[in-house]
Amino acid sequence: MNVFKKNWRATGVQEKLHILIQGAIIILFFLMMEWVLGRFEMQIERAAETRAEETANGLINGMNMLMLTGQISDPENRRMLLSKMSQSRGIVELRIVRGRAVVEQFGPGLPEEAVKDDLDREVLSTGRTLFSRVKGEDGRPALRVVVPFIAKQDFRGTNCLLCHITTSGSVNGAASVTIDLSEEQMQLAEIEDWMWIGHIVMQVLLLIIISLFVRLTIVRNITRPVKELHDAIAEIQQDMNLSRRVDVDVNNPDIGDMAQNFNLLIEKLERANERLQLFVKMFDNSGEAIVITDAQRKIIAVNPAFCMITEYAEADVIGREPNILNSGRQDEQFYRAMWKDINETGMWQGEIWNRRKGGEIYPEWLSIGTVKNPQGEILNYVALFLDITKRKEAEAHIEHLAHYDSLTHLPNRALFADRLKHALVAGVRNKNMTALLFLDLDKFKSVNDTMGHLAGDLLLQSVAKRLKSCVRESDTICRQGGDEFMILVPDVAGAEDAEKVAVKIIDAMKEPHHIGDRKLLVTPSIGISVCPDDATDDEMMIRHADKAMYKVKESGGNNYQFFA
Repeated sequence: MNVFKKNWRATGVQEKLHILIQGAIIILFFLMMEWVLGRFEMQIERAAETRAEETANGLINGMNMLMLTGQISDPENRRMLLSKMSQSRGIVELRIVRGRAVVEQFGPGLPEEAVKDDLDREVLSTGRTLFSRVKGEDGRPALRVVVPFIAKQDFRGTNCLLCHITTSGSVNGAASVTIDLSEEQMQLAEIEDWMWIGHIVMQVLLLIIISLFVRLTIVRNITRPVKELHDAIAEIQQDMNLSRRVDVDVNNPDIGDMAQNFNLLIEKLERANERLQLFVKMFDNSGEAIVITDAQRKIIAVNPAFCMITEYAEADVIGREPNILNSGRQDEQFYRAMWKDINETGMWQGEIWNRRKGGEIYPEWLSIGTVKNPQGEILNYVALFLDITKRKEAEAHIEHLAHYDSLTHLPNRALFADRLKHALVAGVRNKNMTALLFLDLDKFKSVNDTMGHLAGDLLLQSVAKRLKSCVRESDTICRQGGDEFMILVPDVAGAEDAEKVAVKIIDAMKEPHHIGDRKLLVTPSIGISVCPDDATDDEMMIRHADKAMYKVKESGGNNYQFFA
């Protein structure tokens, strides 16, 4: 069965049509032949039945004549009658069946006149003529007819009928006739042979005619247009020439519609291809890195920007998951929340840190979206991200400029004021003391005047570096402006801790500063105010420390003094 299906699928349209049409003709011929033979057989059988029934009726009429003349009681007369009538063509057997009423009045008669079988009994009991197909002694086909002899009410006669009691409708006997049907069967077989010869001749003629018709029809209406379609598809497949079109045959509606639909499809493909090429250019030339994964989060496509940012080649990531970029800065809880938002809302965006192939960690701004089918099932994830390292650096630089001194890179007045406020609030809350040191360099103006502002700037940078070495990480040094500095020392046990810092700074300034090929020595004047003893707000703290510093200046400098 599978072999037949395979061969049938491999058969061409023309051969299939041949097979179907020829098969239909053969089936139609068989049905027609069966019908014709049936009609012939029916006519032959009816003719045989008629001949047999006429013979039986003739036998009954002969018996009536013997009865009327009183000669029926002699068995030889009955035998002579049977012998004479048996000479008719095709009679195999002719006999008289004696009815029960006759047997009861006149005896059983001759042995061959007794009831022979169920057919005789049924005819005698029902009074109907019955037919039966039988086989002769040599096996040849035959037809047997049993016709009843029924008495009529108005029958009057002489001789035997004076003694024989008859009642209207009684069956006195029957005539059994068996006729040979061999000749009829031979005629039927001959007719069948001639029909087969005619069928073969007709099949050959029809095969030639149908082959020519089918070939012309298929070539003109199917093969040629389909070949043109096939050539167009092959050309498009080979060089993606979407400008190719097929001629539409208006005289062939089916193929014409197919060609027209094909041209419409190619036009849509051409427009879709143009859009696809545009998207490909956008994909390849995008400054943003683009990653496309399947529903299982396996990478199926990346653009050049991705390779440039991550340092991974396309072959390195195809088939892998995007977590190869994981920097470790975000924990599992972060990623669970991110994927929860993606699956629930269809998108997520935010800042994230990833790792390049070389191991460098970098910040990126990431957007992830989903692509779904009409049933709402996720087909793809699409991620777009930008390396925001430079932006972060620019933001950090801007923030640095906003909060730090551009020369010494120490916190400026704004950042220092903010930290001072927080330190004072925390000190009061935690009942700790906070110290503020206001520092001014002695005779700094002379350095600018004699050596120039560049030397002064280099000196200020060197002073800032030494100040950093004198304080803790939690302390804050601020350049107030010019050669003035402020130092915030939070969480001190007492004024003596602030005094230690001041002494440490004065000692650090005893060493000369190397500015170019010259050595410069500057001394500090330091004023100190302490919260909560001297003040509890930032402005008063600065003002009191400034006053204390000027007292040191007035006394010659290079010293420190608390506000009093």
